[in-house]
Amino acid sequence: MTHETPPSTTPTEIHTDWSLHPGVVLSQVLARRAMRQAELAERTGLTPKHVNQIVKQAVGITPDVAVLLERALDTPPRFWANIGADWEVYLSEQRASASLKDFTAWASKFDSGTLVRYGIVGRSDSLPERASKLLRFFGVANPEAFEQTWMRPRVSFKRSQAYTVDEQNTALWLRLVEHCAQGIDVSPYRPADLRKSAAQIPAFTSMPFTTGFEAAQTSLARAGVALVFVRQAPETRVCAATWWIDDKPAIGITERHKKPDIFWFSLLHEIGHLLLHPRRKTFLDLEDDRHTDDEAEIEANDYAASVLFPGEARDRIAKATTRQELILLAADLKLGLPIVAGQHGHLTNNWRVGGKLRSTITEQDVAVLEERCQMPAIIS
Repeated sequence: MTHETPPSTTPTEIHTDWSLHPGVVLSQVLARRAMRQAELAERTGLTPKHVNQIVKQAVGITPDVAVLLERALDTPPRFWANIGADWEVYLSEQRASASLKDFTAWASKFDSGTLVRYGIVGRSDSLPERASKLLRFFGVANPEAFEQTWMRPRVSFKRSQAYTVDEQNTALWLRLVEHCAQGIDVSPYRPADLRKSAAQIPAFTSMPFTTGFEAAQTSLARAGVALVFVRQAPETRVCAATWWIDDKPAIGITERHKKPDIFWFSLLHEIGHLLLHPRRKTFLDLEDDRHTDDEAEIEANDYAASVLFPGEARDRIAKATTRQELILLAADLKLGLPIVAGQHGHLTNNWRVGGKLRSTITEQDVAVLEERCQMPAIIS
């Protein structure tokens, strides 16, 4: 029996969906060529039962069968191999999608406001969809892998004795900082350049808050450090953090306490970690606690204080008794007034003199800093 193949029915003209079983495509090919299954069996040497099992999607098309189909139908073996591979991937995705319902309790523990604000999930996403996007965002296959990759080695901070800390949202904040830092171009890291950059920061505190941050970010990038602002996630109590992303050190900072003096001290504290503790370790500072017994934290605190308040600056600040004296001291020390006022309160525990001079990091300030550290696209 002979059967002419019409030119319009070549495989390249057959529209195939990636989710189709190879048997469905074979059935389409046979239908367009008006070829019966029995004839295909004759042409290939396969049994009619085998051909029918392929068409009925009971079995797939093996490489050996694909070679036989090439001879009988002039279809490249890779044509069938690709369809079969796509079908197997589709089945795997379907199974994985079904398993997402087991991850919804894990996904629901992350702060929705933070997830939506940074485009990690959509506001209308279902919990399974949210779980899928979170797994992709953290680069893990399941919650157990998240625990191994993020919770144990990265969220390895000292637990606050006074507060409960949401560890999953802390990991979320760290990943956001890491994600943003990866998009910041910096020079090769050099400690000497970082020391010079740190010495410039006191002058930045005299600038409008957001302008000072921009100057600090630019200066640190030239020293090889990525500075990122990400607003704190609920119940994380993070002031700032330092860690290495590949060969690039990164500092993440929040608006916690909403006071510029705490903000700038925290930034210099993290720079102190990079300079004094060069081993590539994560430092996650949860509170504005300058009365710690942790040696590394004490050293970082001392470094920050020495940069902001060299020589007898702190003694002079502590001796001030009026607002006017603090204002004059800020000008003389070339520091932002909130820095001097905040230090006076910390040193004397008397906030009546300069408390109102500290100023506040506003929501508008936070919005500007977020725009400055705009996230690259996360989940499409």
